[in-house]
Amino acid sequence: MTRCLIALVLGCVAAAGAARADPPNDKPAAALYARSLAGDREAVIACIAALEQLLTSAPDNELARVYLGSAYTLRSRDLALGKAKLDALRKGLALMDAAATAATGNANVQLTRAVTNEALPAFLGRRNVARQQLDELVGQVEKDPEKLSPADRQILYLNAGKAAQRAGDKARAAELWQRGLTISADANLTAEIKTALDAL
Repeated sequence: MTRCLIALVLGCVAAAGAARADPPNDKPAAALYARSLAGDREAVIACIAALEQLLTSAPDNELARVYLGSAYTLRSRDLALGKAKLDALRKGLALMDAAATAATGNANVQLTRAVTNEALPAFLGRRNVARQQLDELVGQVEKDPEKLSPADRQILYLNAGKAAQRAGDKARAAELWQRGLTISADANLTAEIKTALDAL
């Protein structure tokens, strides 16, 4: 899951910068986010600061907002059990939800929120939200593949399949993973989808 999120953030932030001429600190924020996912606690703190600065200069950047929310969930991961941990988690979820509500047509924002929700512990109850959102994105992308890059479509099918598997729908998981295998964008993602399908 971590590798999928890293691939997603690096692709999405780079694409956002090219499409909307976002401030130049997008790439450093993406690198910090990738390090954060890999467990670097100091990078999480720096990533939050970078994304908050980005939103100060570009308050309508919902892609930055959804990643900031995801970064706060990582901050919650790193904190000891207590109020600060819960506050960071709540802030992260609220930011992701706000970004998703404000950018309903932005598939990258929706995918980032869904993949983050899917990665959260099951007891938080976010996996049902993730599965619904992933299924909606599958429907949108099958009508208009250009909504996501080919690698992001692989990430979508991989995670939508995992969500279906967790919900006990193995047939749907297999169907989604088979669709993911029709995309040849990232060899590592292809291998991950094959492994998941073989293990079903």
